[in-house]
Amino acid sequence: MPATSYFGLAGCALLCLALVASALRLDRRPVRVRNVVAPLVLIALLVPIDHLPLLAYGRGVTGDLSAATLSLAGGALYFRLTGRVALERREVNALLCVVAGAGAFLYPLALGLTPFDPYALGYASLGFVTALLLITLAAWRAGLKLVVLVVLAGSLAYLAGAYESRNLWDYLIDPLAAIYALAVLATGLVRRVAKLAA
Repeated sequence: MPATSYFGLAGCALLCLALVASALRLDRRPVRVRNVVAPLVLIALLVPIDHLPLLAYGRGVTGDLSAATLSLAGGALYFRLTGRVALERREVNALLCVVAGAGAFLYPLALGLTPFDPYALGYASLGFVTALLLITLAAWRAGLKLVVLVVLAGSLAYLAGAYESRNLWDYLIDPLAAIYALAVLATGLVRRVAKLAA
């Protein structure tokens, strides 16, 4: 199996563990329960079905996951297993805003709504790399370490050829991250409006 497949499977395993841990609310369970459930879920994901681990079918649905999705899943899993917050709310909100903005820019336009295709920028476009550098520097200047880390991790994975894709967008953001970010931000906005109206 090529190394790119292992990276993709590892990312899918992280997301699956985070989803199960969140669904079961493991942070509210005793530590011994957490220490048993997480390894059991991982073992279940590795059970072969038709010569492929169950995890491979999950990866077939999600594809290779971006640095944004992996960081959010990692933070959620850490919280569910330890009961402690790994990522400050300000950092997470900043990442969600960047991901939501990038998703709103990338996906509707990439579907052919205009002649401009922003997805093509991910193929070594100097303008895209420059914009990414400026966003990263602005985030670093604002003390938003998570945004910087996600861009850095995605860029290094791209340079290492961790996935089969040769488009930088795929390493930075994916539809799961964009949908999640938009949903969380929209829910927060609705709650604030409802609170002001009450």
